[in-house]
Amino acid sequence: MNQQTRNRNKEIIRCSLIGIGMNLVLSISKIITGSLIHSHAIMMDGFNSLLDMATSLISLLFAALSGRNENRNHPFGFGRLEYLGSMLVTMLVLYFGVRTAVESVHSILHPHEAPSYGPVTIIIMVISLVAKLIYGFAMKKRGKQLHSDALVISAVDSLADALISAGILAAIGIIKLTGLDIEHYICILISLLILRTGVRMICSNLTKMIGTSTDPALRKKLLDLIIREDGVLNVSGIVLHNYGEGNDVGSVSIEVDERATAAEISRISRRIIKKSKEIGIQITSVGITGTNISDPEAAKIWDTIISFAETHKSIRRVNSFVLDPEHREISFYVIPDYNIKRQMRNEELDRFEKQVRGAFPEMTVEILQGIDA
Repeated sequence: MNQQTRNRNKEIIRCSLIGIGMNLVLSISKIITGSLIHSHAIMMDGFNSLLDMATSLISLLFAALSGRNENRNHPFGFGRLEYLGSMLVTMLVLYFGVRTAVESVHSILHPHEAPSYGPVTIIIMVISLVAKLIYGFAMKKRGKQLHSDALVISAVDSLADALISAGILAAIGIIKLTGLDIEHYICILISLLILRTGVRMICSNLTKMIGTSTDPALRKKLLDLIIREDGVLNVSGIVLHNYGEGNDVGSVSIEVDERATAAEISRISRRIIKKSKEIGIQITSVGITGTNISDPEAAKIWDTIISFAETHKSIRRVNSFVLDPEHREISFYVIPDYNIKRQMRNEELDRFEKQVRGAFPEMTVEILQGIDA
């Protein structure tokens, strides 16, 4: 684990401790106040602050666990534990949203003693509203800077809590003016907002746990680094796997002149691995494809194939071209666009293959599908 990742984990822990302290104070004050004045909404808001404290504790725990050094069984570290922590936080948010809705409906069906709001209650709720807003906006910004889903989720939950506090303050105002107790109806509306936020969170977390394509900015940074290396004619593919923020591991494939010696290729590979590590990427292997596009006949054929590929939306690019003049064989890779629907993609790839074979009937054509993620 590099120093940048260690510093990131320390900052997540610091932010989580701030959240724990704030929510501990708010939860105790609101639970005591709510029980004294018989306010279901304020008590539930207090328990919600306890939930927020639990989410901060989870973020703290998993930030510490994900910072452990790699070992024999986990050679790429424990960074992905942070995703599990984010999922647990999300499940707690969903649980509280459902519980708040159910208890609010129950209170409407079975009314209890009307709450008696006073100045102290209003002051506590105003403090809660301001604190939640400040913490929510500050942690949302910091979470994005640190690329921490756990902090972002905690911040979004804090902003939702601010809505609860604002709703309770509005209910207090209406009760004071009209005598109508509407706090439970407001709690139902807020719980629906919490559930909506929770569903969006779980979808985001599941996407990351399943696996997504490479961060475009990181990919471009690595691509620019490799293409500047002497002896590299083209980058055929980049495949990176994320093992937690700041811990990307993968492989690259490059094209070199087929006349390059094993010693020259070895030096190129070592330089790529070393320089990639400097930008925080661990390259485990460098795939090599020899190409002979310096040959005039090969260059002419390759230009024709590229022009064919450019007419098909389902093809991102073609690469790794090799012409075997002795056996009259053509071989290259095609990188499809997986954003295109499978049926359309397959139909276009079939048309492209027929197009190439039709243009060079005297040759054996081998088209392989590559992956670039």
